[in-house]
Amino acid sequence: MKKTIGIVVGVLLSVVAVQAQDYAALDRFMKKYCHNWKVGYRQQVAGTERWELVEQLGQPMPEFYFTKQLNSKKLRGKFVVLNFWATWCGGCRILSCDIDTMMRRDPGVYEGVQVIGVDANETLADKGYKAEEWWKEKGIGYPTVGGKNADACCASVNGGHPTAMLVDDKGIIRGRWDAWSPGVASAINLAIWALKVVPEQGIRVDVENVKKYMENGEMLKALYLLELMPENKENSFLRYKCLLMRDKRRACEYFEKLKRKYEADKPAEGWGWTPSEEWMELAREIADCIYISCTGDSETEYPGVYRDVLKNGVDAMRVGMSRGARSCLDYEKLGVLRIKYAEAYRKVGINNLKDAIKFAEDENESEAEVKRLQEKLESYQR
Repeated sequence: MKKTIGIVVGVLLSVVAVQAQDYAALDRFMKKYCHNWKVGYRQQVAGTERWELVEQLGQPMPEFYFTKQLNSKKLRGKFVVLNFWATWCGGCRILSCDIDTMMRRDPGVYEGVQVIGVDANETLADKGYKAEEWWKEKGIGYPTVGGKNADACCASVNGGHPTAMLVDDKGIIRGRWDAWSPGVASAINLAIWALKVVPEQGIRVDVENVKKYMENGEMLKALYLLELMPENKENSFLRYKCLLMRDKRRACEYFEKLKRKYEADKPAEGWGWTPSEEWMELAREIADCIYISCTGDSETEYPGVYRDVLKNGVDAMRVGMSRGARSCLDYEKLGVLRIKYAEAYRKVGINNLKDAIKFAEDENESEAEVKRLQEKLESYQR
């Protein structure tokens, strides 16, 4: 009987674990991927030159009242996003539109969520620039409120322009973002999804769901799940691929982290060291990913970042080819990555393409494949 009770309790605990809201995980994720994320605000200590942090996450949201429908008592039981803005604030206007865009792109996340524009500390109304008219002109799909109550709500949380705040269904502050950047609206969307949708739908933290979100182009959701999963070869590759698709600079940083992890025992001079099978396999997957993503015409955009990514591709391909069987395709990829990376690598890259042709001939590849490689070599020799 006791054993049965223990099993039942264990099952219940596992269900709770799936459905629980993981605030610490969200905080870690936001600190890593959204520099606008704040845990509170700073205020000067009275009578001193010292400033202190007033933490808000996990604290009750002060009561607010805008209309009979839009007030803290009426909205209890719903997640609420308060978007503090004003017509005179350029970043506010952009964020207001960005949030509306995210709501239209990912409507499932906002089911049962009330988003409110809070037009606080408005100063341009007397100049004919009316907030509600601007709001209507832009076709923003969530309501905006203004006046003294809006000013009071903003002051109660020391809101800025812009500041966005996420309040959960129990009236507790769970997120704060100050200032505008291109990723803030996406971060707000992710926070609602992580704290509301994931537990409500019992979304599993597993590779299958990661791949599903990646296939749908929802890289931030995939990254969030990956951050909750243990580090292993498969998860590391998926994380790298997510970052490459979303933020190439972070992808480069992550590649260097992987190098430090897998090459920790590599001697300074590098002689007599061979990579582990796991690192070779992972490096080859990363190299293939970079080759597919970054060897077309798109590398002309942000050339410095693309060069860094291509250098990672060269390094990864060399690790993958460091021992064991090699193919004509391996030499082709290494050659193209080197040529694309830098002019100084062009000569050795050309030689790699020549090696690819030789391997293709030695391995009795089809005439069409040999011809394809020859044409590629000629195109880079022009």
